[in-house]
Amino acid sequence: MRKLLLVLLGIISFFQAHATHLMGGEITWECIKDPSSPNVGQYIFTMKLYRDCDGTTLSQFAETIQVWENGVNIQNISCNFISNSDISPDCDVVNSGNAQLDCYGFNPVGAVEEYIYQSLPVQIIGTPPPSGWHFTWDLCCRNGAIDNLLNPDTQGFTLRASMYPFTDPLTGLVVPADPCFDSSPVFNESPKTIICSGYPFAYTHNASDP
Repeated sequence: MRKLLLVLLGIISFFQAHATHLMGGEITWECIKDPSSPNVGQYIFTMKLYRDCDGTTLSQFAETIQVWENGVNIQNISCNFISNSDISPDCDVVNSGNAQLDCYGFNPVGAVEEYIYQSLPVQIIGTPPPSGWHFTWDLCCRNGAIDNLLNPDTQGFTLRASMYPFTDPLTGLVVPADPCFDSSPVFNESPKTIICSGYPFAYTHNASDP
């Protein structure tokens, strides 16, 4: 199985009133294996972005994932906007005494919104080098609530996932990426956007690889 590295940038943070927006995200891809599909052997890329609702909204137009090989941009993948939704945890307003977090209402501080973008089926010709192919997306700016960066709301944000070459153990040959044969790992658990200060906390993304 091709070695894959999937990067999920930190999404858990402490909130302030003047946060900007970008908090985290992920890039994944699915290999189309259905032999009856006209796009068999191609990839569908999905990108999820998470933003602080107290900051700037994200684009509802297509976004571009860049493909890099040894520092050279070899391909661009257009991902269409699919949806955006408030993923803030539900709150028992009556018993907790706390207002419900709400991206679209009057309590955005601490609320988080998920944006989903997805490509049409695409080919990636060639074979990943030993250093891998890197799929990136970047934008300014990061969440202003980050407390271990200087002026985080002026800092750029880069999301990256990597695909490494696979050597067939039977033939000893490196398998090309076209046609595809492997999908990336995926996170089965939604990110936790807020936790209680001062209490133990354990979390797993429940990643799996089809």
